[in-house]
Amino acid sequence: MFRKRILIILPVFFLILSGISMLNSGCRKDEFNTDPSFQLSFSNDTVIFDTVFTTIGSVTKTLLVHNTSNRKVNVESVRLAGGNSSPYRLNIDGVSAIEVKDLEIGANDSVYIFVKVTIDPKNQENPLVETDSIVFETNGNQQAVKLVAWGQDAHFYNQDTLRGNVIFTNQKPHVIYGDLVVDSLCDLVVEAGTKLYFHNNSGLLIRNSASIHVNGTLEEPILFRGDRLGVEHLSETGQWSGIVLESKSTGNEFTYADIQNGLYGIILDKSAIQDAPRLTLYNCIIHNMVNYGILSIQSNILALNCRITNCGGYTVAIQGGKCEFRNSTLSNFWNASGRHYASMLLGNRYVDDSGKIKPSPLVNAYFGNCIITGNGDDELEPDSLSGVAFHFLFDYCLVQTSLNSTHQASFTNCLFNKDAKFVEPWKGFFELDTLSPAKDAGAMSIINASPKPIDFDLKGISRMLDTGPDLGAYERIEL
Repeated sequence: MFRKRILIILPVFFLILSGISMLNSGCRKDEFNTDPSFQLSFSNDTVIFDTVFTTIGSVTKTLLVHNTSNRKVNVESVRLAGGNSSPYRLNIDGVSAIEVKDLEIGANDSVYIFVKVTIDPKNQENPLVETDSIVFETNGNQQAVKLVAWGQDAHFYNQDTLRGNVIFTNQKPHVIYGDLVVDSLCDLVVEAGTKLYFHNNSGLLIRNSASIHVNGTLEEPILFRGDRLGVEHLSETGQWSGIVLESKSTGNEFTYADIQNGLYGIILDKSAIQDAPRLTLYNCIIHNMVNYGILSIQSNILALNCRITNCGGYTVAIQGGKCEFRNSTLSNFWNASGRHYASMLLGNRYVDDSGKIKPSPLVNAYFGNCIITGNGDDELEPDSLSGVAFHFLFDYCLVQTSLNSTHQASFTNCLFNKDAKFVEPWKGFFELDTLSPAKDAGAMSIINASPKPIDFDLKGISRMLDTGPDLGAYERIEL
């Protein structure tokens, strides 16, 4: 009888011990890691902000803080070393504060810290550096993540109108909010090396009887782009609107201008067609636009040594008027969304504001030593009305088109439907590869007849160093 009771009691006893053991094990998992040598892990050892304009808050950067331990950890303090005087602000695991105490991070878990910076104006022409750090105290030891921001004082415009003769100097960037209007009879001159940054939905409007002269150089080009300056925004499209020239704005000149990442590059309203160009582009780049690179309605453009590339719409749309392009690369490898347009549109009509189709004679469109290509089947789209002038000539060009079969006289000495073999057009590199058929395929007579010198390419390389000039904006010289 006594033995039977022992047999019954022993299993119950072991079950109780087992339960206690499991309970104790669970308690140990919930215990904090108190190891004084324990180190938190961070997604970055330094949080870096590219140029931040003074008085304007930066984009928000993210720091991920990892607890790699199998036990939860209590971070006694997370704080900005600079305290209230710091230009930085933190959001620590959902709490906006200079310091948070007793921050608990679960086993093998993480928390987010969001960082912003606003730099006070120092009235300095050169960029300045603001540094601080986030200090973490865990189990009696300290760790720090550095904060580094480059600040830049700037000229700011908020829906301003420029009147009289205005000069934009290059000592400070020019940051534009809303449309910056160059009023009638105003002449805006932009000095070499100047940078113009446009906020979202902001642009530049050149009114009737106004003009702009962009005087960049090879060494000091002039930049037009959005005001989001982080590396992650370098190729982001649609950051600002673009540049509009009203119908009676004449004598506009862009030299060594780099226009990028807008909704459109330059739009020219319809005008009375004149012999002198309304717009001259000389050694310019227009790149990465959501819609047009250039839209010219019944106008007159001269473009020499230019690269107009990678747009969601046409890189160049000529709707009547006149144009002249020499040694230019007009090519579309847009990949930010689906492509539905050719690289170039040539037309003799346009659609007015009421939606009606209006004739717009294409008086003369000349392309010499140019490349018109892309990753589509046909990169030259005609849009013509019968009985309306439609005159164009491609002279020593590489053209991806079937239009030559119906307009044979409009193409002389051209290469058709050949891969131009750019270096990396998807990434914006339109220099020629060593096996490009565009090498040495141009004519010196086209260069010699240019209204402005184009003996050197867009990068300043001579076109006279080998057997012949290359097509497009870039000359390849084999080493």
